Amino acid sequence: MQKLNFTVDAALLQELGERLIGQPHIALAELIKNSYDADAFTCIVTFGEDSIEIADDGHGMSFDEFRQFWLRIGTTHKLEDRLSRELHRPLTGSKGVGRLAVQFLAREMELRTVSKSSPQETLHALIDWSSIVRGKDLASVEVAWALEPHGSVFPYDSKSGTTITLKGLKDIWNADRIQDLGEQLWSLRSPFRRRHRSPTTRTAEDFDVSVIAPEIEDAQQRFDAHINALRSNWRARIRGTLREGRLNRPASVVVEFKDGYPAGMPAEQFEQSVSLPIRGSVEPLLDRVSFEILVFKLEGRQAGGVLVSQLREYLEKFGNVAIYDAGFRLPYYGMEHDWLNIAADQTARLSISQLLPQSLRIGQRYMLDLPDPRRLFGAVDINTSHERAVAEKAGETPGNFLQLQPGRDRLHDNQAHDQLRDLVRFAIDFYANRYRLREARRVEQVRTVERATVKQARALEVLEENRESIPQGVFNEVRKEVSDALKTSRAEEEEQDRRAALLAPLASAGMAALALSHELSRERRLLKSAIDQLRTIARTRQLSELDGVISSLSEAHERLQNLQGLFIPLLSDEDKSARHRLRVKPIVEQTVNAVRTIMPGVTFETNGIPDDLRFPVGSAAEWNALIQNSLTNSWNAMLQTPKPSIRFDGGQRGRSTEYLRISDNGKGLGIEIAESDRLFEPFERLLELDPDQVSIAIGGQGLGLTICRMIARQRQADIHFVEPIEGYSTTLELTWRA
Repeated sequence: MQKLNFTVDAALLQELGERLIGQPHIALAELIKNSYDADAFTCIVTFGEDSIEIADDGHGMSFDEFRQFWLRIGTTHKLEDRLSRELHRPLTGSKGVGRLAVQFLAREMELRTVSKSSPQETLHALIDWSSIVRGKDLASVEVAWALEPHGSVFPYDSKSGTTITLKGLKDIWNADRIQDLGEQLWSLRSPFRRRHRSPTTRTAEDFDVSVIAPEIEDAQQRFDAHINALRSNWRARIRGTLREGRLNRPASVVVEFKDGYPAGMPAEQFEQSVSLPIRGSVEPLLDRVSFEILVFKLEGRQAGGVLVSQLREYLEKFGNVAIYDAGFRLPYYGMEHDWLNIAADQTARLSISQLLPQSLRIGQRYMLDLPDPRRLFGAVDINTSHERAVAEKAGETPGNFLQLQPGRDRLHDNQAHDQLRDLVRFAIDFYANRYRLREARRVEQVRTVERATVKQARALEVLEENRESIPQGVFNEVRKEVSDALKTSRAEEEEQDRRAALLAPLASAGMAALALSHELSRERRLLKSAIDQLRTIARTRQLSELDGVISSLSEAHERLQNLQGLFIPLLSDEDKSARHRLRVKPIVEQTVNAVRTIMPGVTFETNGIPDDLRFPVGSAAEWNALIQNSLTNSWNAMLQTPKPSIRFDGGQRGRSTEYLRISDNGKGLGIEIAESDRLFEPFERLLELDPDQVSIAIGGQGLGLTICRMIARQRQADIHFVEPIEGYSTTLELTWRA
């Protein structure tokens, strides 16, 4: 019996690329992963007009490796090796199809690589993928190559590395695809990475990807979006700073909780000073330390589209608290070593900290809230050279400072090391203490509170039960008072229930508005992508007739952006927190810019606001809401005004009062100023709209001014109508103490 061999059609490369890779950003990610597997510390991706260059400082490829592995489809050496050659990173590829990404992305490829095993020569290879002919054997695809004297340039002037240049791109790259690329690669990058660190201070965790794309706006920021979103998912942040500790300066510890952690509690920050040593009678042996530790909650929805499973896997790799010595990561400290004894104390179910002062020892067993090391993500920054210099200058006993062991992977286990551990553990224990305090407050707040009618009805029952022992006159008088109070309370509760019923659909509308904001973000992103692609097509094909279309779409994108500005303060934790006196003019201008889209034709005048005028302590979200509600009232009053105008002015009256006035040229109040306070009552409406104006009115439920007064009173301010300024029909004035 005769035998035949299988042959492979050259077009299989294209088929495999489309089926196994599918999208450009995944294909490019495969090439960058090859740099990671090659033990590169840096990969620079440069986007040209019709090219992409991927350059790394890895160990490169010899000619034999290029021939045996790169040119052979489906090799399994990564699956067999599992770890990278030098840094022992877990290899990211296993199917041997990463090089298919090259032909999927572009028509031509140029490769230059220098191997550490042969640093004197450069392997130079060229492949023209357009030469692939369907029907011919795969072996017919030719690769031009040559060994040349080493003259290649790699990141950090590395003597080894690889540069791949793709020419004749098959797809248009824009900001969205750059962001998708970053999402593919974020798990390879340490969030505490030190950019542009010296090669002598880098470890296996350091893998930095720089994106250079002059034609794509904010390319690096879009590439980093996903990993930055990871950092935003923390629920609590622990920070510590020690300066001149050898001079008995205390360390400062700050614990910051985000809104809703624990559930139902507002954002809050706690500060505590602590002097070294925390335990024992030895003098301070640390001079300069700083650290930041993030606490995550590995359940529920995470911000930025990060999946809980992704976050958990990432923290298994990079979690716990690391130590950096002058920027150099000490490998010993991380998930593999419980140097802070957190896991040990959890196992022992420690309930009281031995480090915190008595004044912080609340009655609860707060140490049961120590965060698991797999929920922590932190870095401690020290400098052993500085510690040595300070100790020697002070004439300290030799070795009585932070210093590295000979292997340079960890610190000597001396008294200075103990003080460092105690300081960081003090901060983590302080977090557990404050978390339990907040949890206790939350429980107290959510306890059921009886309605007044229930208490009063029970009082009547007690009266009836004790009727025989109470003088008749006293009984009748008390019973009448309680009965009257019960009737009044029932009437008030019925009114509150009626208002709550009216507020329910408004609350639903508010939730829908927030959902609309997210939808607007998606639509803006799609529109921006379409505009970028049209610009690229118009430029490369010289189609000037597209300029008008691009201009119209850009204006529509700007209008969507302004409309979304109405919701931005409601979505930002920073804008919802109140710690400072914010400047009035920027808040007003931001709000005005946001409402222009829904208030067309209105002239806004803000020059009357002094640049140094500041609101009382309050959040941007509060003042934004107050101004928005004031402006919507003005809009409804100006629907019949030919040239609607709104003027802002403010300043200081006397020594103790500051004010902001909002004036419009609408219909006016329709009542005397002396009676205008009733307009701030819920659901109070005097303005009658013509039927043909109802569709363009904003709000109209009678709650705008109620919200304004509620916000003002919350911030010890007052809001009321005053005599209109000249040229206007209504003036609303917000006043507060200077």
